[in-house]
Amino acid sequence: MKTYEIIKRNIMPLLLLATVGVFGSCSQTEIDMLPADNSGIISTVIQKGWLADGNAIRKQLTTEVREGVGSSGSVTLYLNATKQAEAASEVSLTYDTDLLDAYNEMTGNAYEALPQEALQLSGQTFSLEAGSQRSESVTVSYTLTAEQSADQTYVIPLRAEVVSGPLELNAEDAGYLIFLQVVENPGDCNKGADAAKVFYVMETNDVNPLNMLSFRLADSRKYLFDAVVLFSDNIVLDHTGLHALVNDNVRYLLNNREKYLAPLQERGMKVYLGMTPYHTHAGLSTMLPATADYFARQLKIICDTYSLDGVFFDDEYTSLEDTPPTGFLGAYSKEAAAYLLYATKRIMPERDVIAYQLGMIRQFTTEGCKFEDETGKVWGPGDYIDYIMVDYSDGDDFNPANFPGVPENRVGRWSTNFGSTSPSWPLVERLEQTRDTYKTLFLFSIDPYRSNGSFNTTPIGNREQLTQVQALNRVCETLYGESLEVGDTYRKDW
Repeated sequence: MKTYEIIKRNIMPLLLLATVGVFGSCSQTEIDMLPADNSGIISTVIQKGWLADGNAIRKQLTTEVREGVGSSGSVTLYLNATKQAEAASEVSLTYDTDLLDAYNEMTGNAYEALPQEALQLSGQTFSLEAGSQRSESVTVSYTLTAEQSADQTYVIPLRAEVVSGPLELNAEDAGYLIFLQVVENPGDCNKGADAAKVFYVMETNDVNPLNMLSFRLADSRKYLFDAVVLFSDNIVLDHTGLHALVNDNVRYLLNNREKYLAPLQERGMKVYLGMTPYHTHAGLSTMLPATADYFARQLKIICDTYSLDGVFFDDEYTSLEDTPPTGFLGAYSKEAAAYLLYATKRIMPERDVIAYQLGMIRQFTTEGCKFEDETGKVWGPGDYIDYIMVDYSDGDDFNPANFPGVPENRVGRWSTNFGSTSPSWPLVERLEQTRDTYKTLFLFSIDPYRSNGSFNTTPIGNREQLTQVQALNRVCETLYGESLEVGDTYRKDW
């Protein structure tokens, strides 16, 4: 019915047009018939190609690289096609400054090319297989030399050319320009592959994490701290169920990560989420496996959302109920604690899991602390624990065999509580063990604004009287052979 109505409404205008055309043919006026301009039409028969990066950015892209000899990066490019073809094509990729000269002339700029010797291509050609519309990638790697300086932009000009096959490249699609904006290098914490790492376990209720930028080695200018633990979020079981309760101060830092956390990560420091029970039955060592799997998924969401580097687990402050809630054990279990760490590492293998040896996080030596995944792989403690922080008073009694597979150079055996009213400052011989064997040091609650003046004016301690700065200087001199330099400090401003 609808089709009929459409025909009915349109048939008369069409007939009238036809009639006009017939009678108009008797006119003596000649009409010029020029050939149609088809230059803007791409034939669907021809296979056309173009270059793009992994985000489908064509023709040119801009990326940042830090200043300094050896500063490097890479861009991955692909050859794309408008359609499939029955035959394969091969396209070469070469460095060509003529492209940049043409671009500068057209735009009125004067960009310099990054020297060809500063480049490395993972391959010289793209191979587009028959029946495919995208090739395998070619990675363009670059490394700055002494000739490049901050606040300047350099260009990598690349030209693609068909070597064989049916693919065609239009002139505007045959070139690709990579603009490298060289930015000032803010420095980093990389003190060498074999150097000890220093972790700052930070009380978020009291301290601004930007203070990690205040401590540097005087000669190399490397930052002292390699990582910060935001201590702490909580595991809570309430009427809404099991969930990670985000502490107000941690929430503020996460929601303002560009101000407080990104500057640390830009300098190579890792940022970890601290996780501690909060006076409910929900603890690290009370969850049944399904409950632990569910909680690990919550942790992954937080880490994904806020670009965190892993989770620090502290087994304190669990309050058992007489009747365990559904999904929980009625008593503490080291096997349950081990499973939560395993579940977290399994779902986030690219992130670190840090175990604070306290509560049930100890002596993971039983068969119940090994877990088989769906592929048949058996995970031991060395597979699901990346670092161990030994409690302050347990260093003398620590036995590496209690965590099979965890290497000694991932164990923070000699931790120090800087927040104590009478701290046991790190001894030189223990720092030497850390430097030579354990390679990992955890320092808790450093605070430039502690009310007792212990940061840099009032020495305190039970074995010896030091300020926090003097103790940190001992750390720097023993671990790295350099003195400590303290810059501006940051008050908590939220």
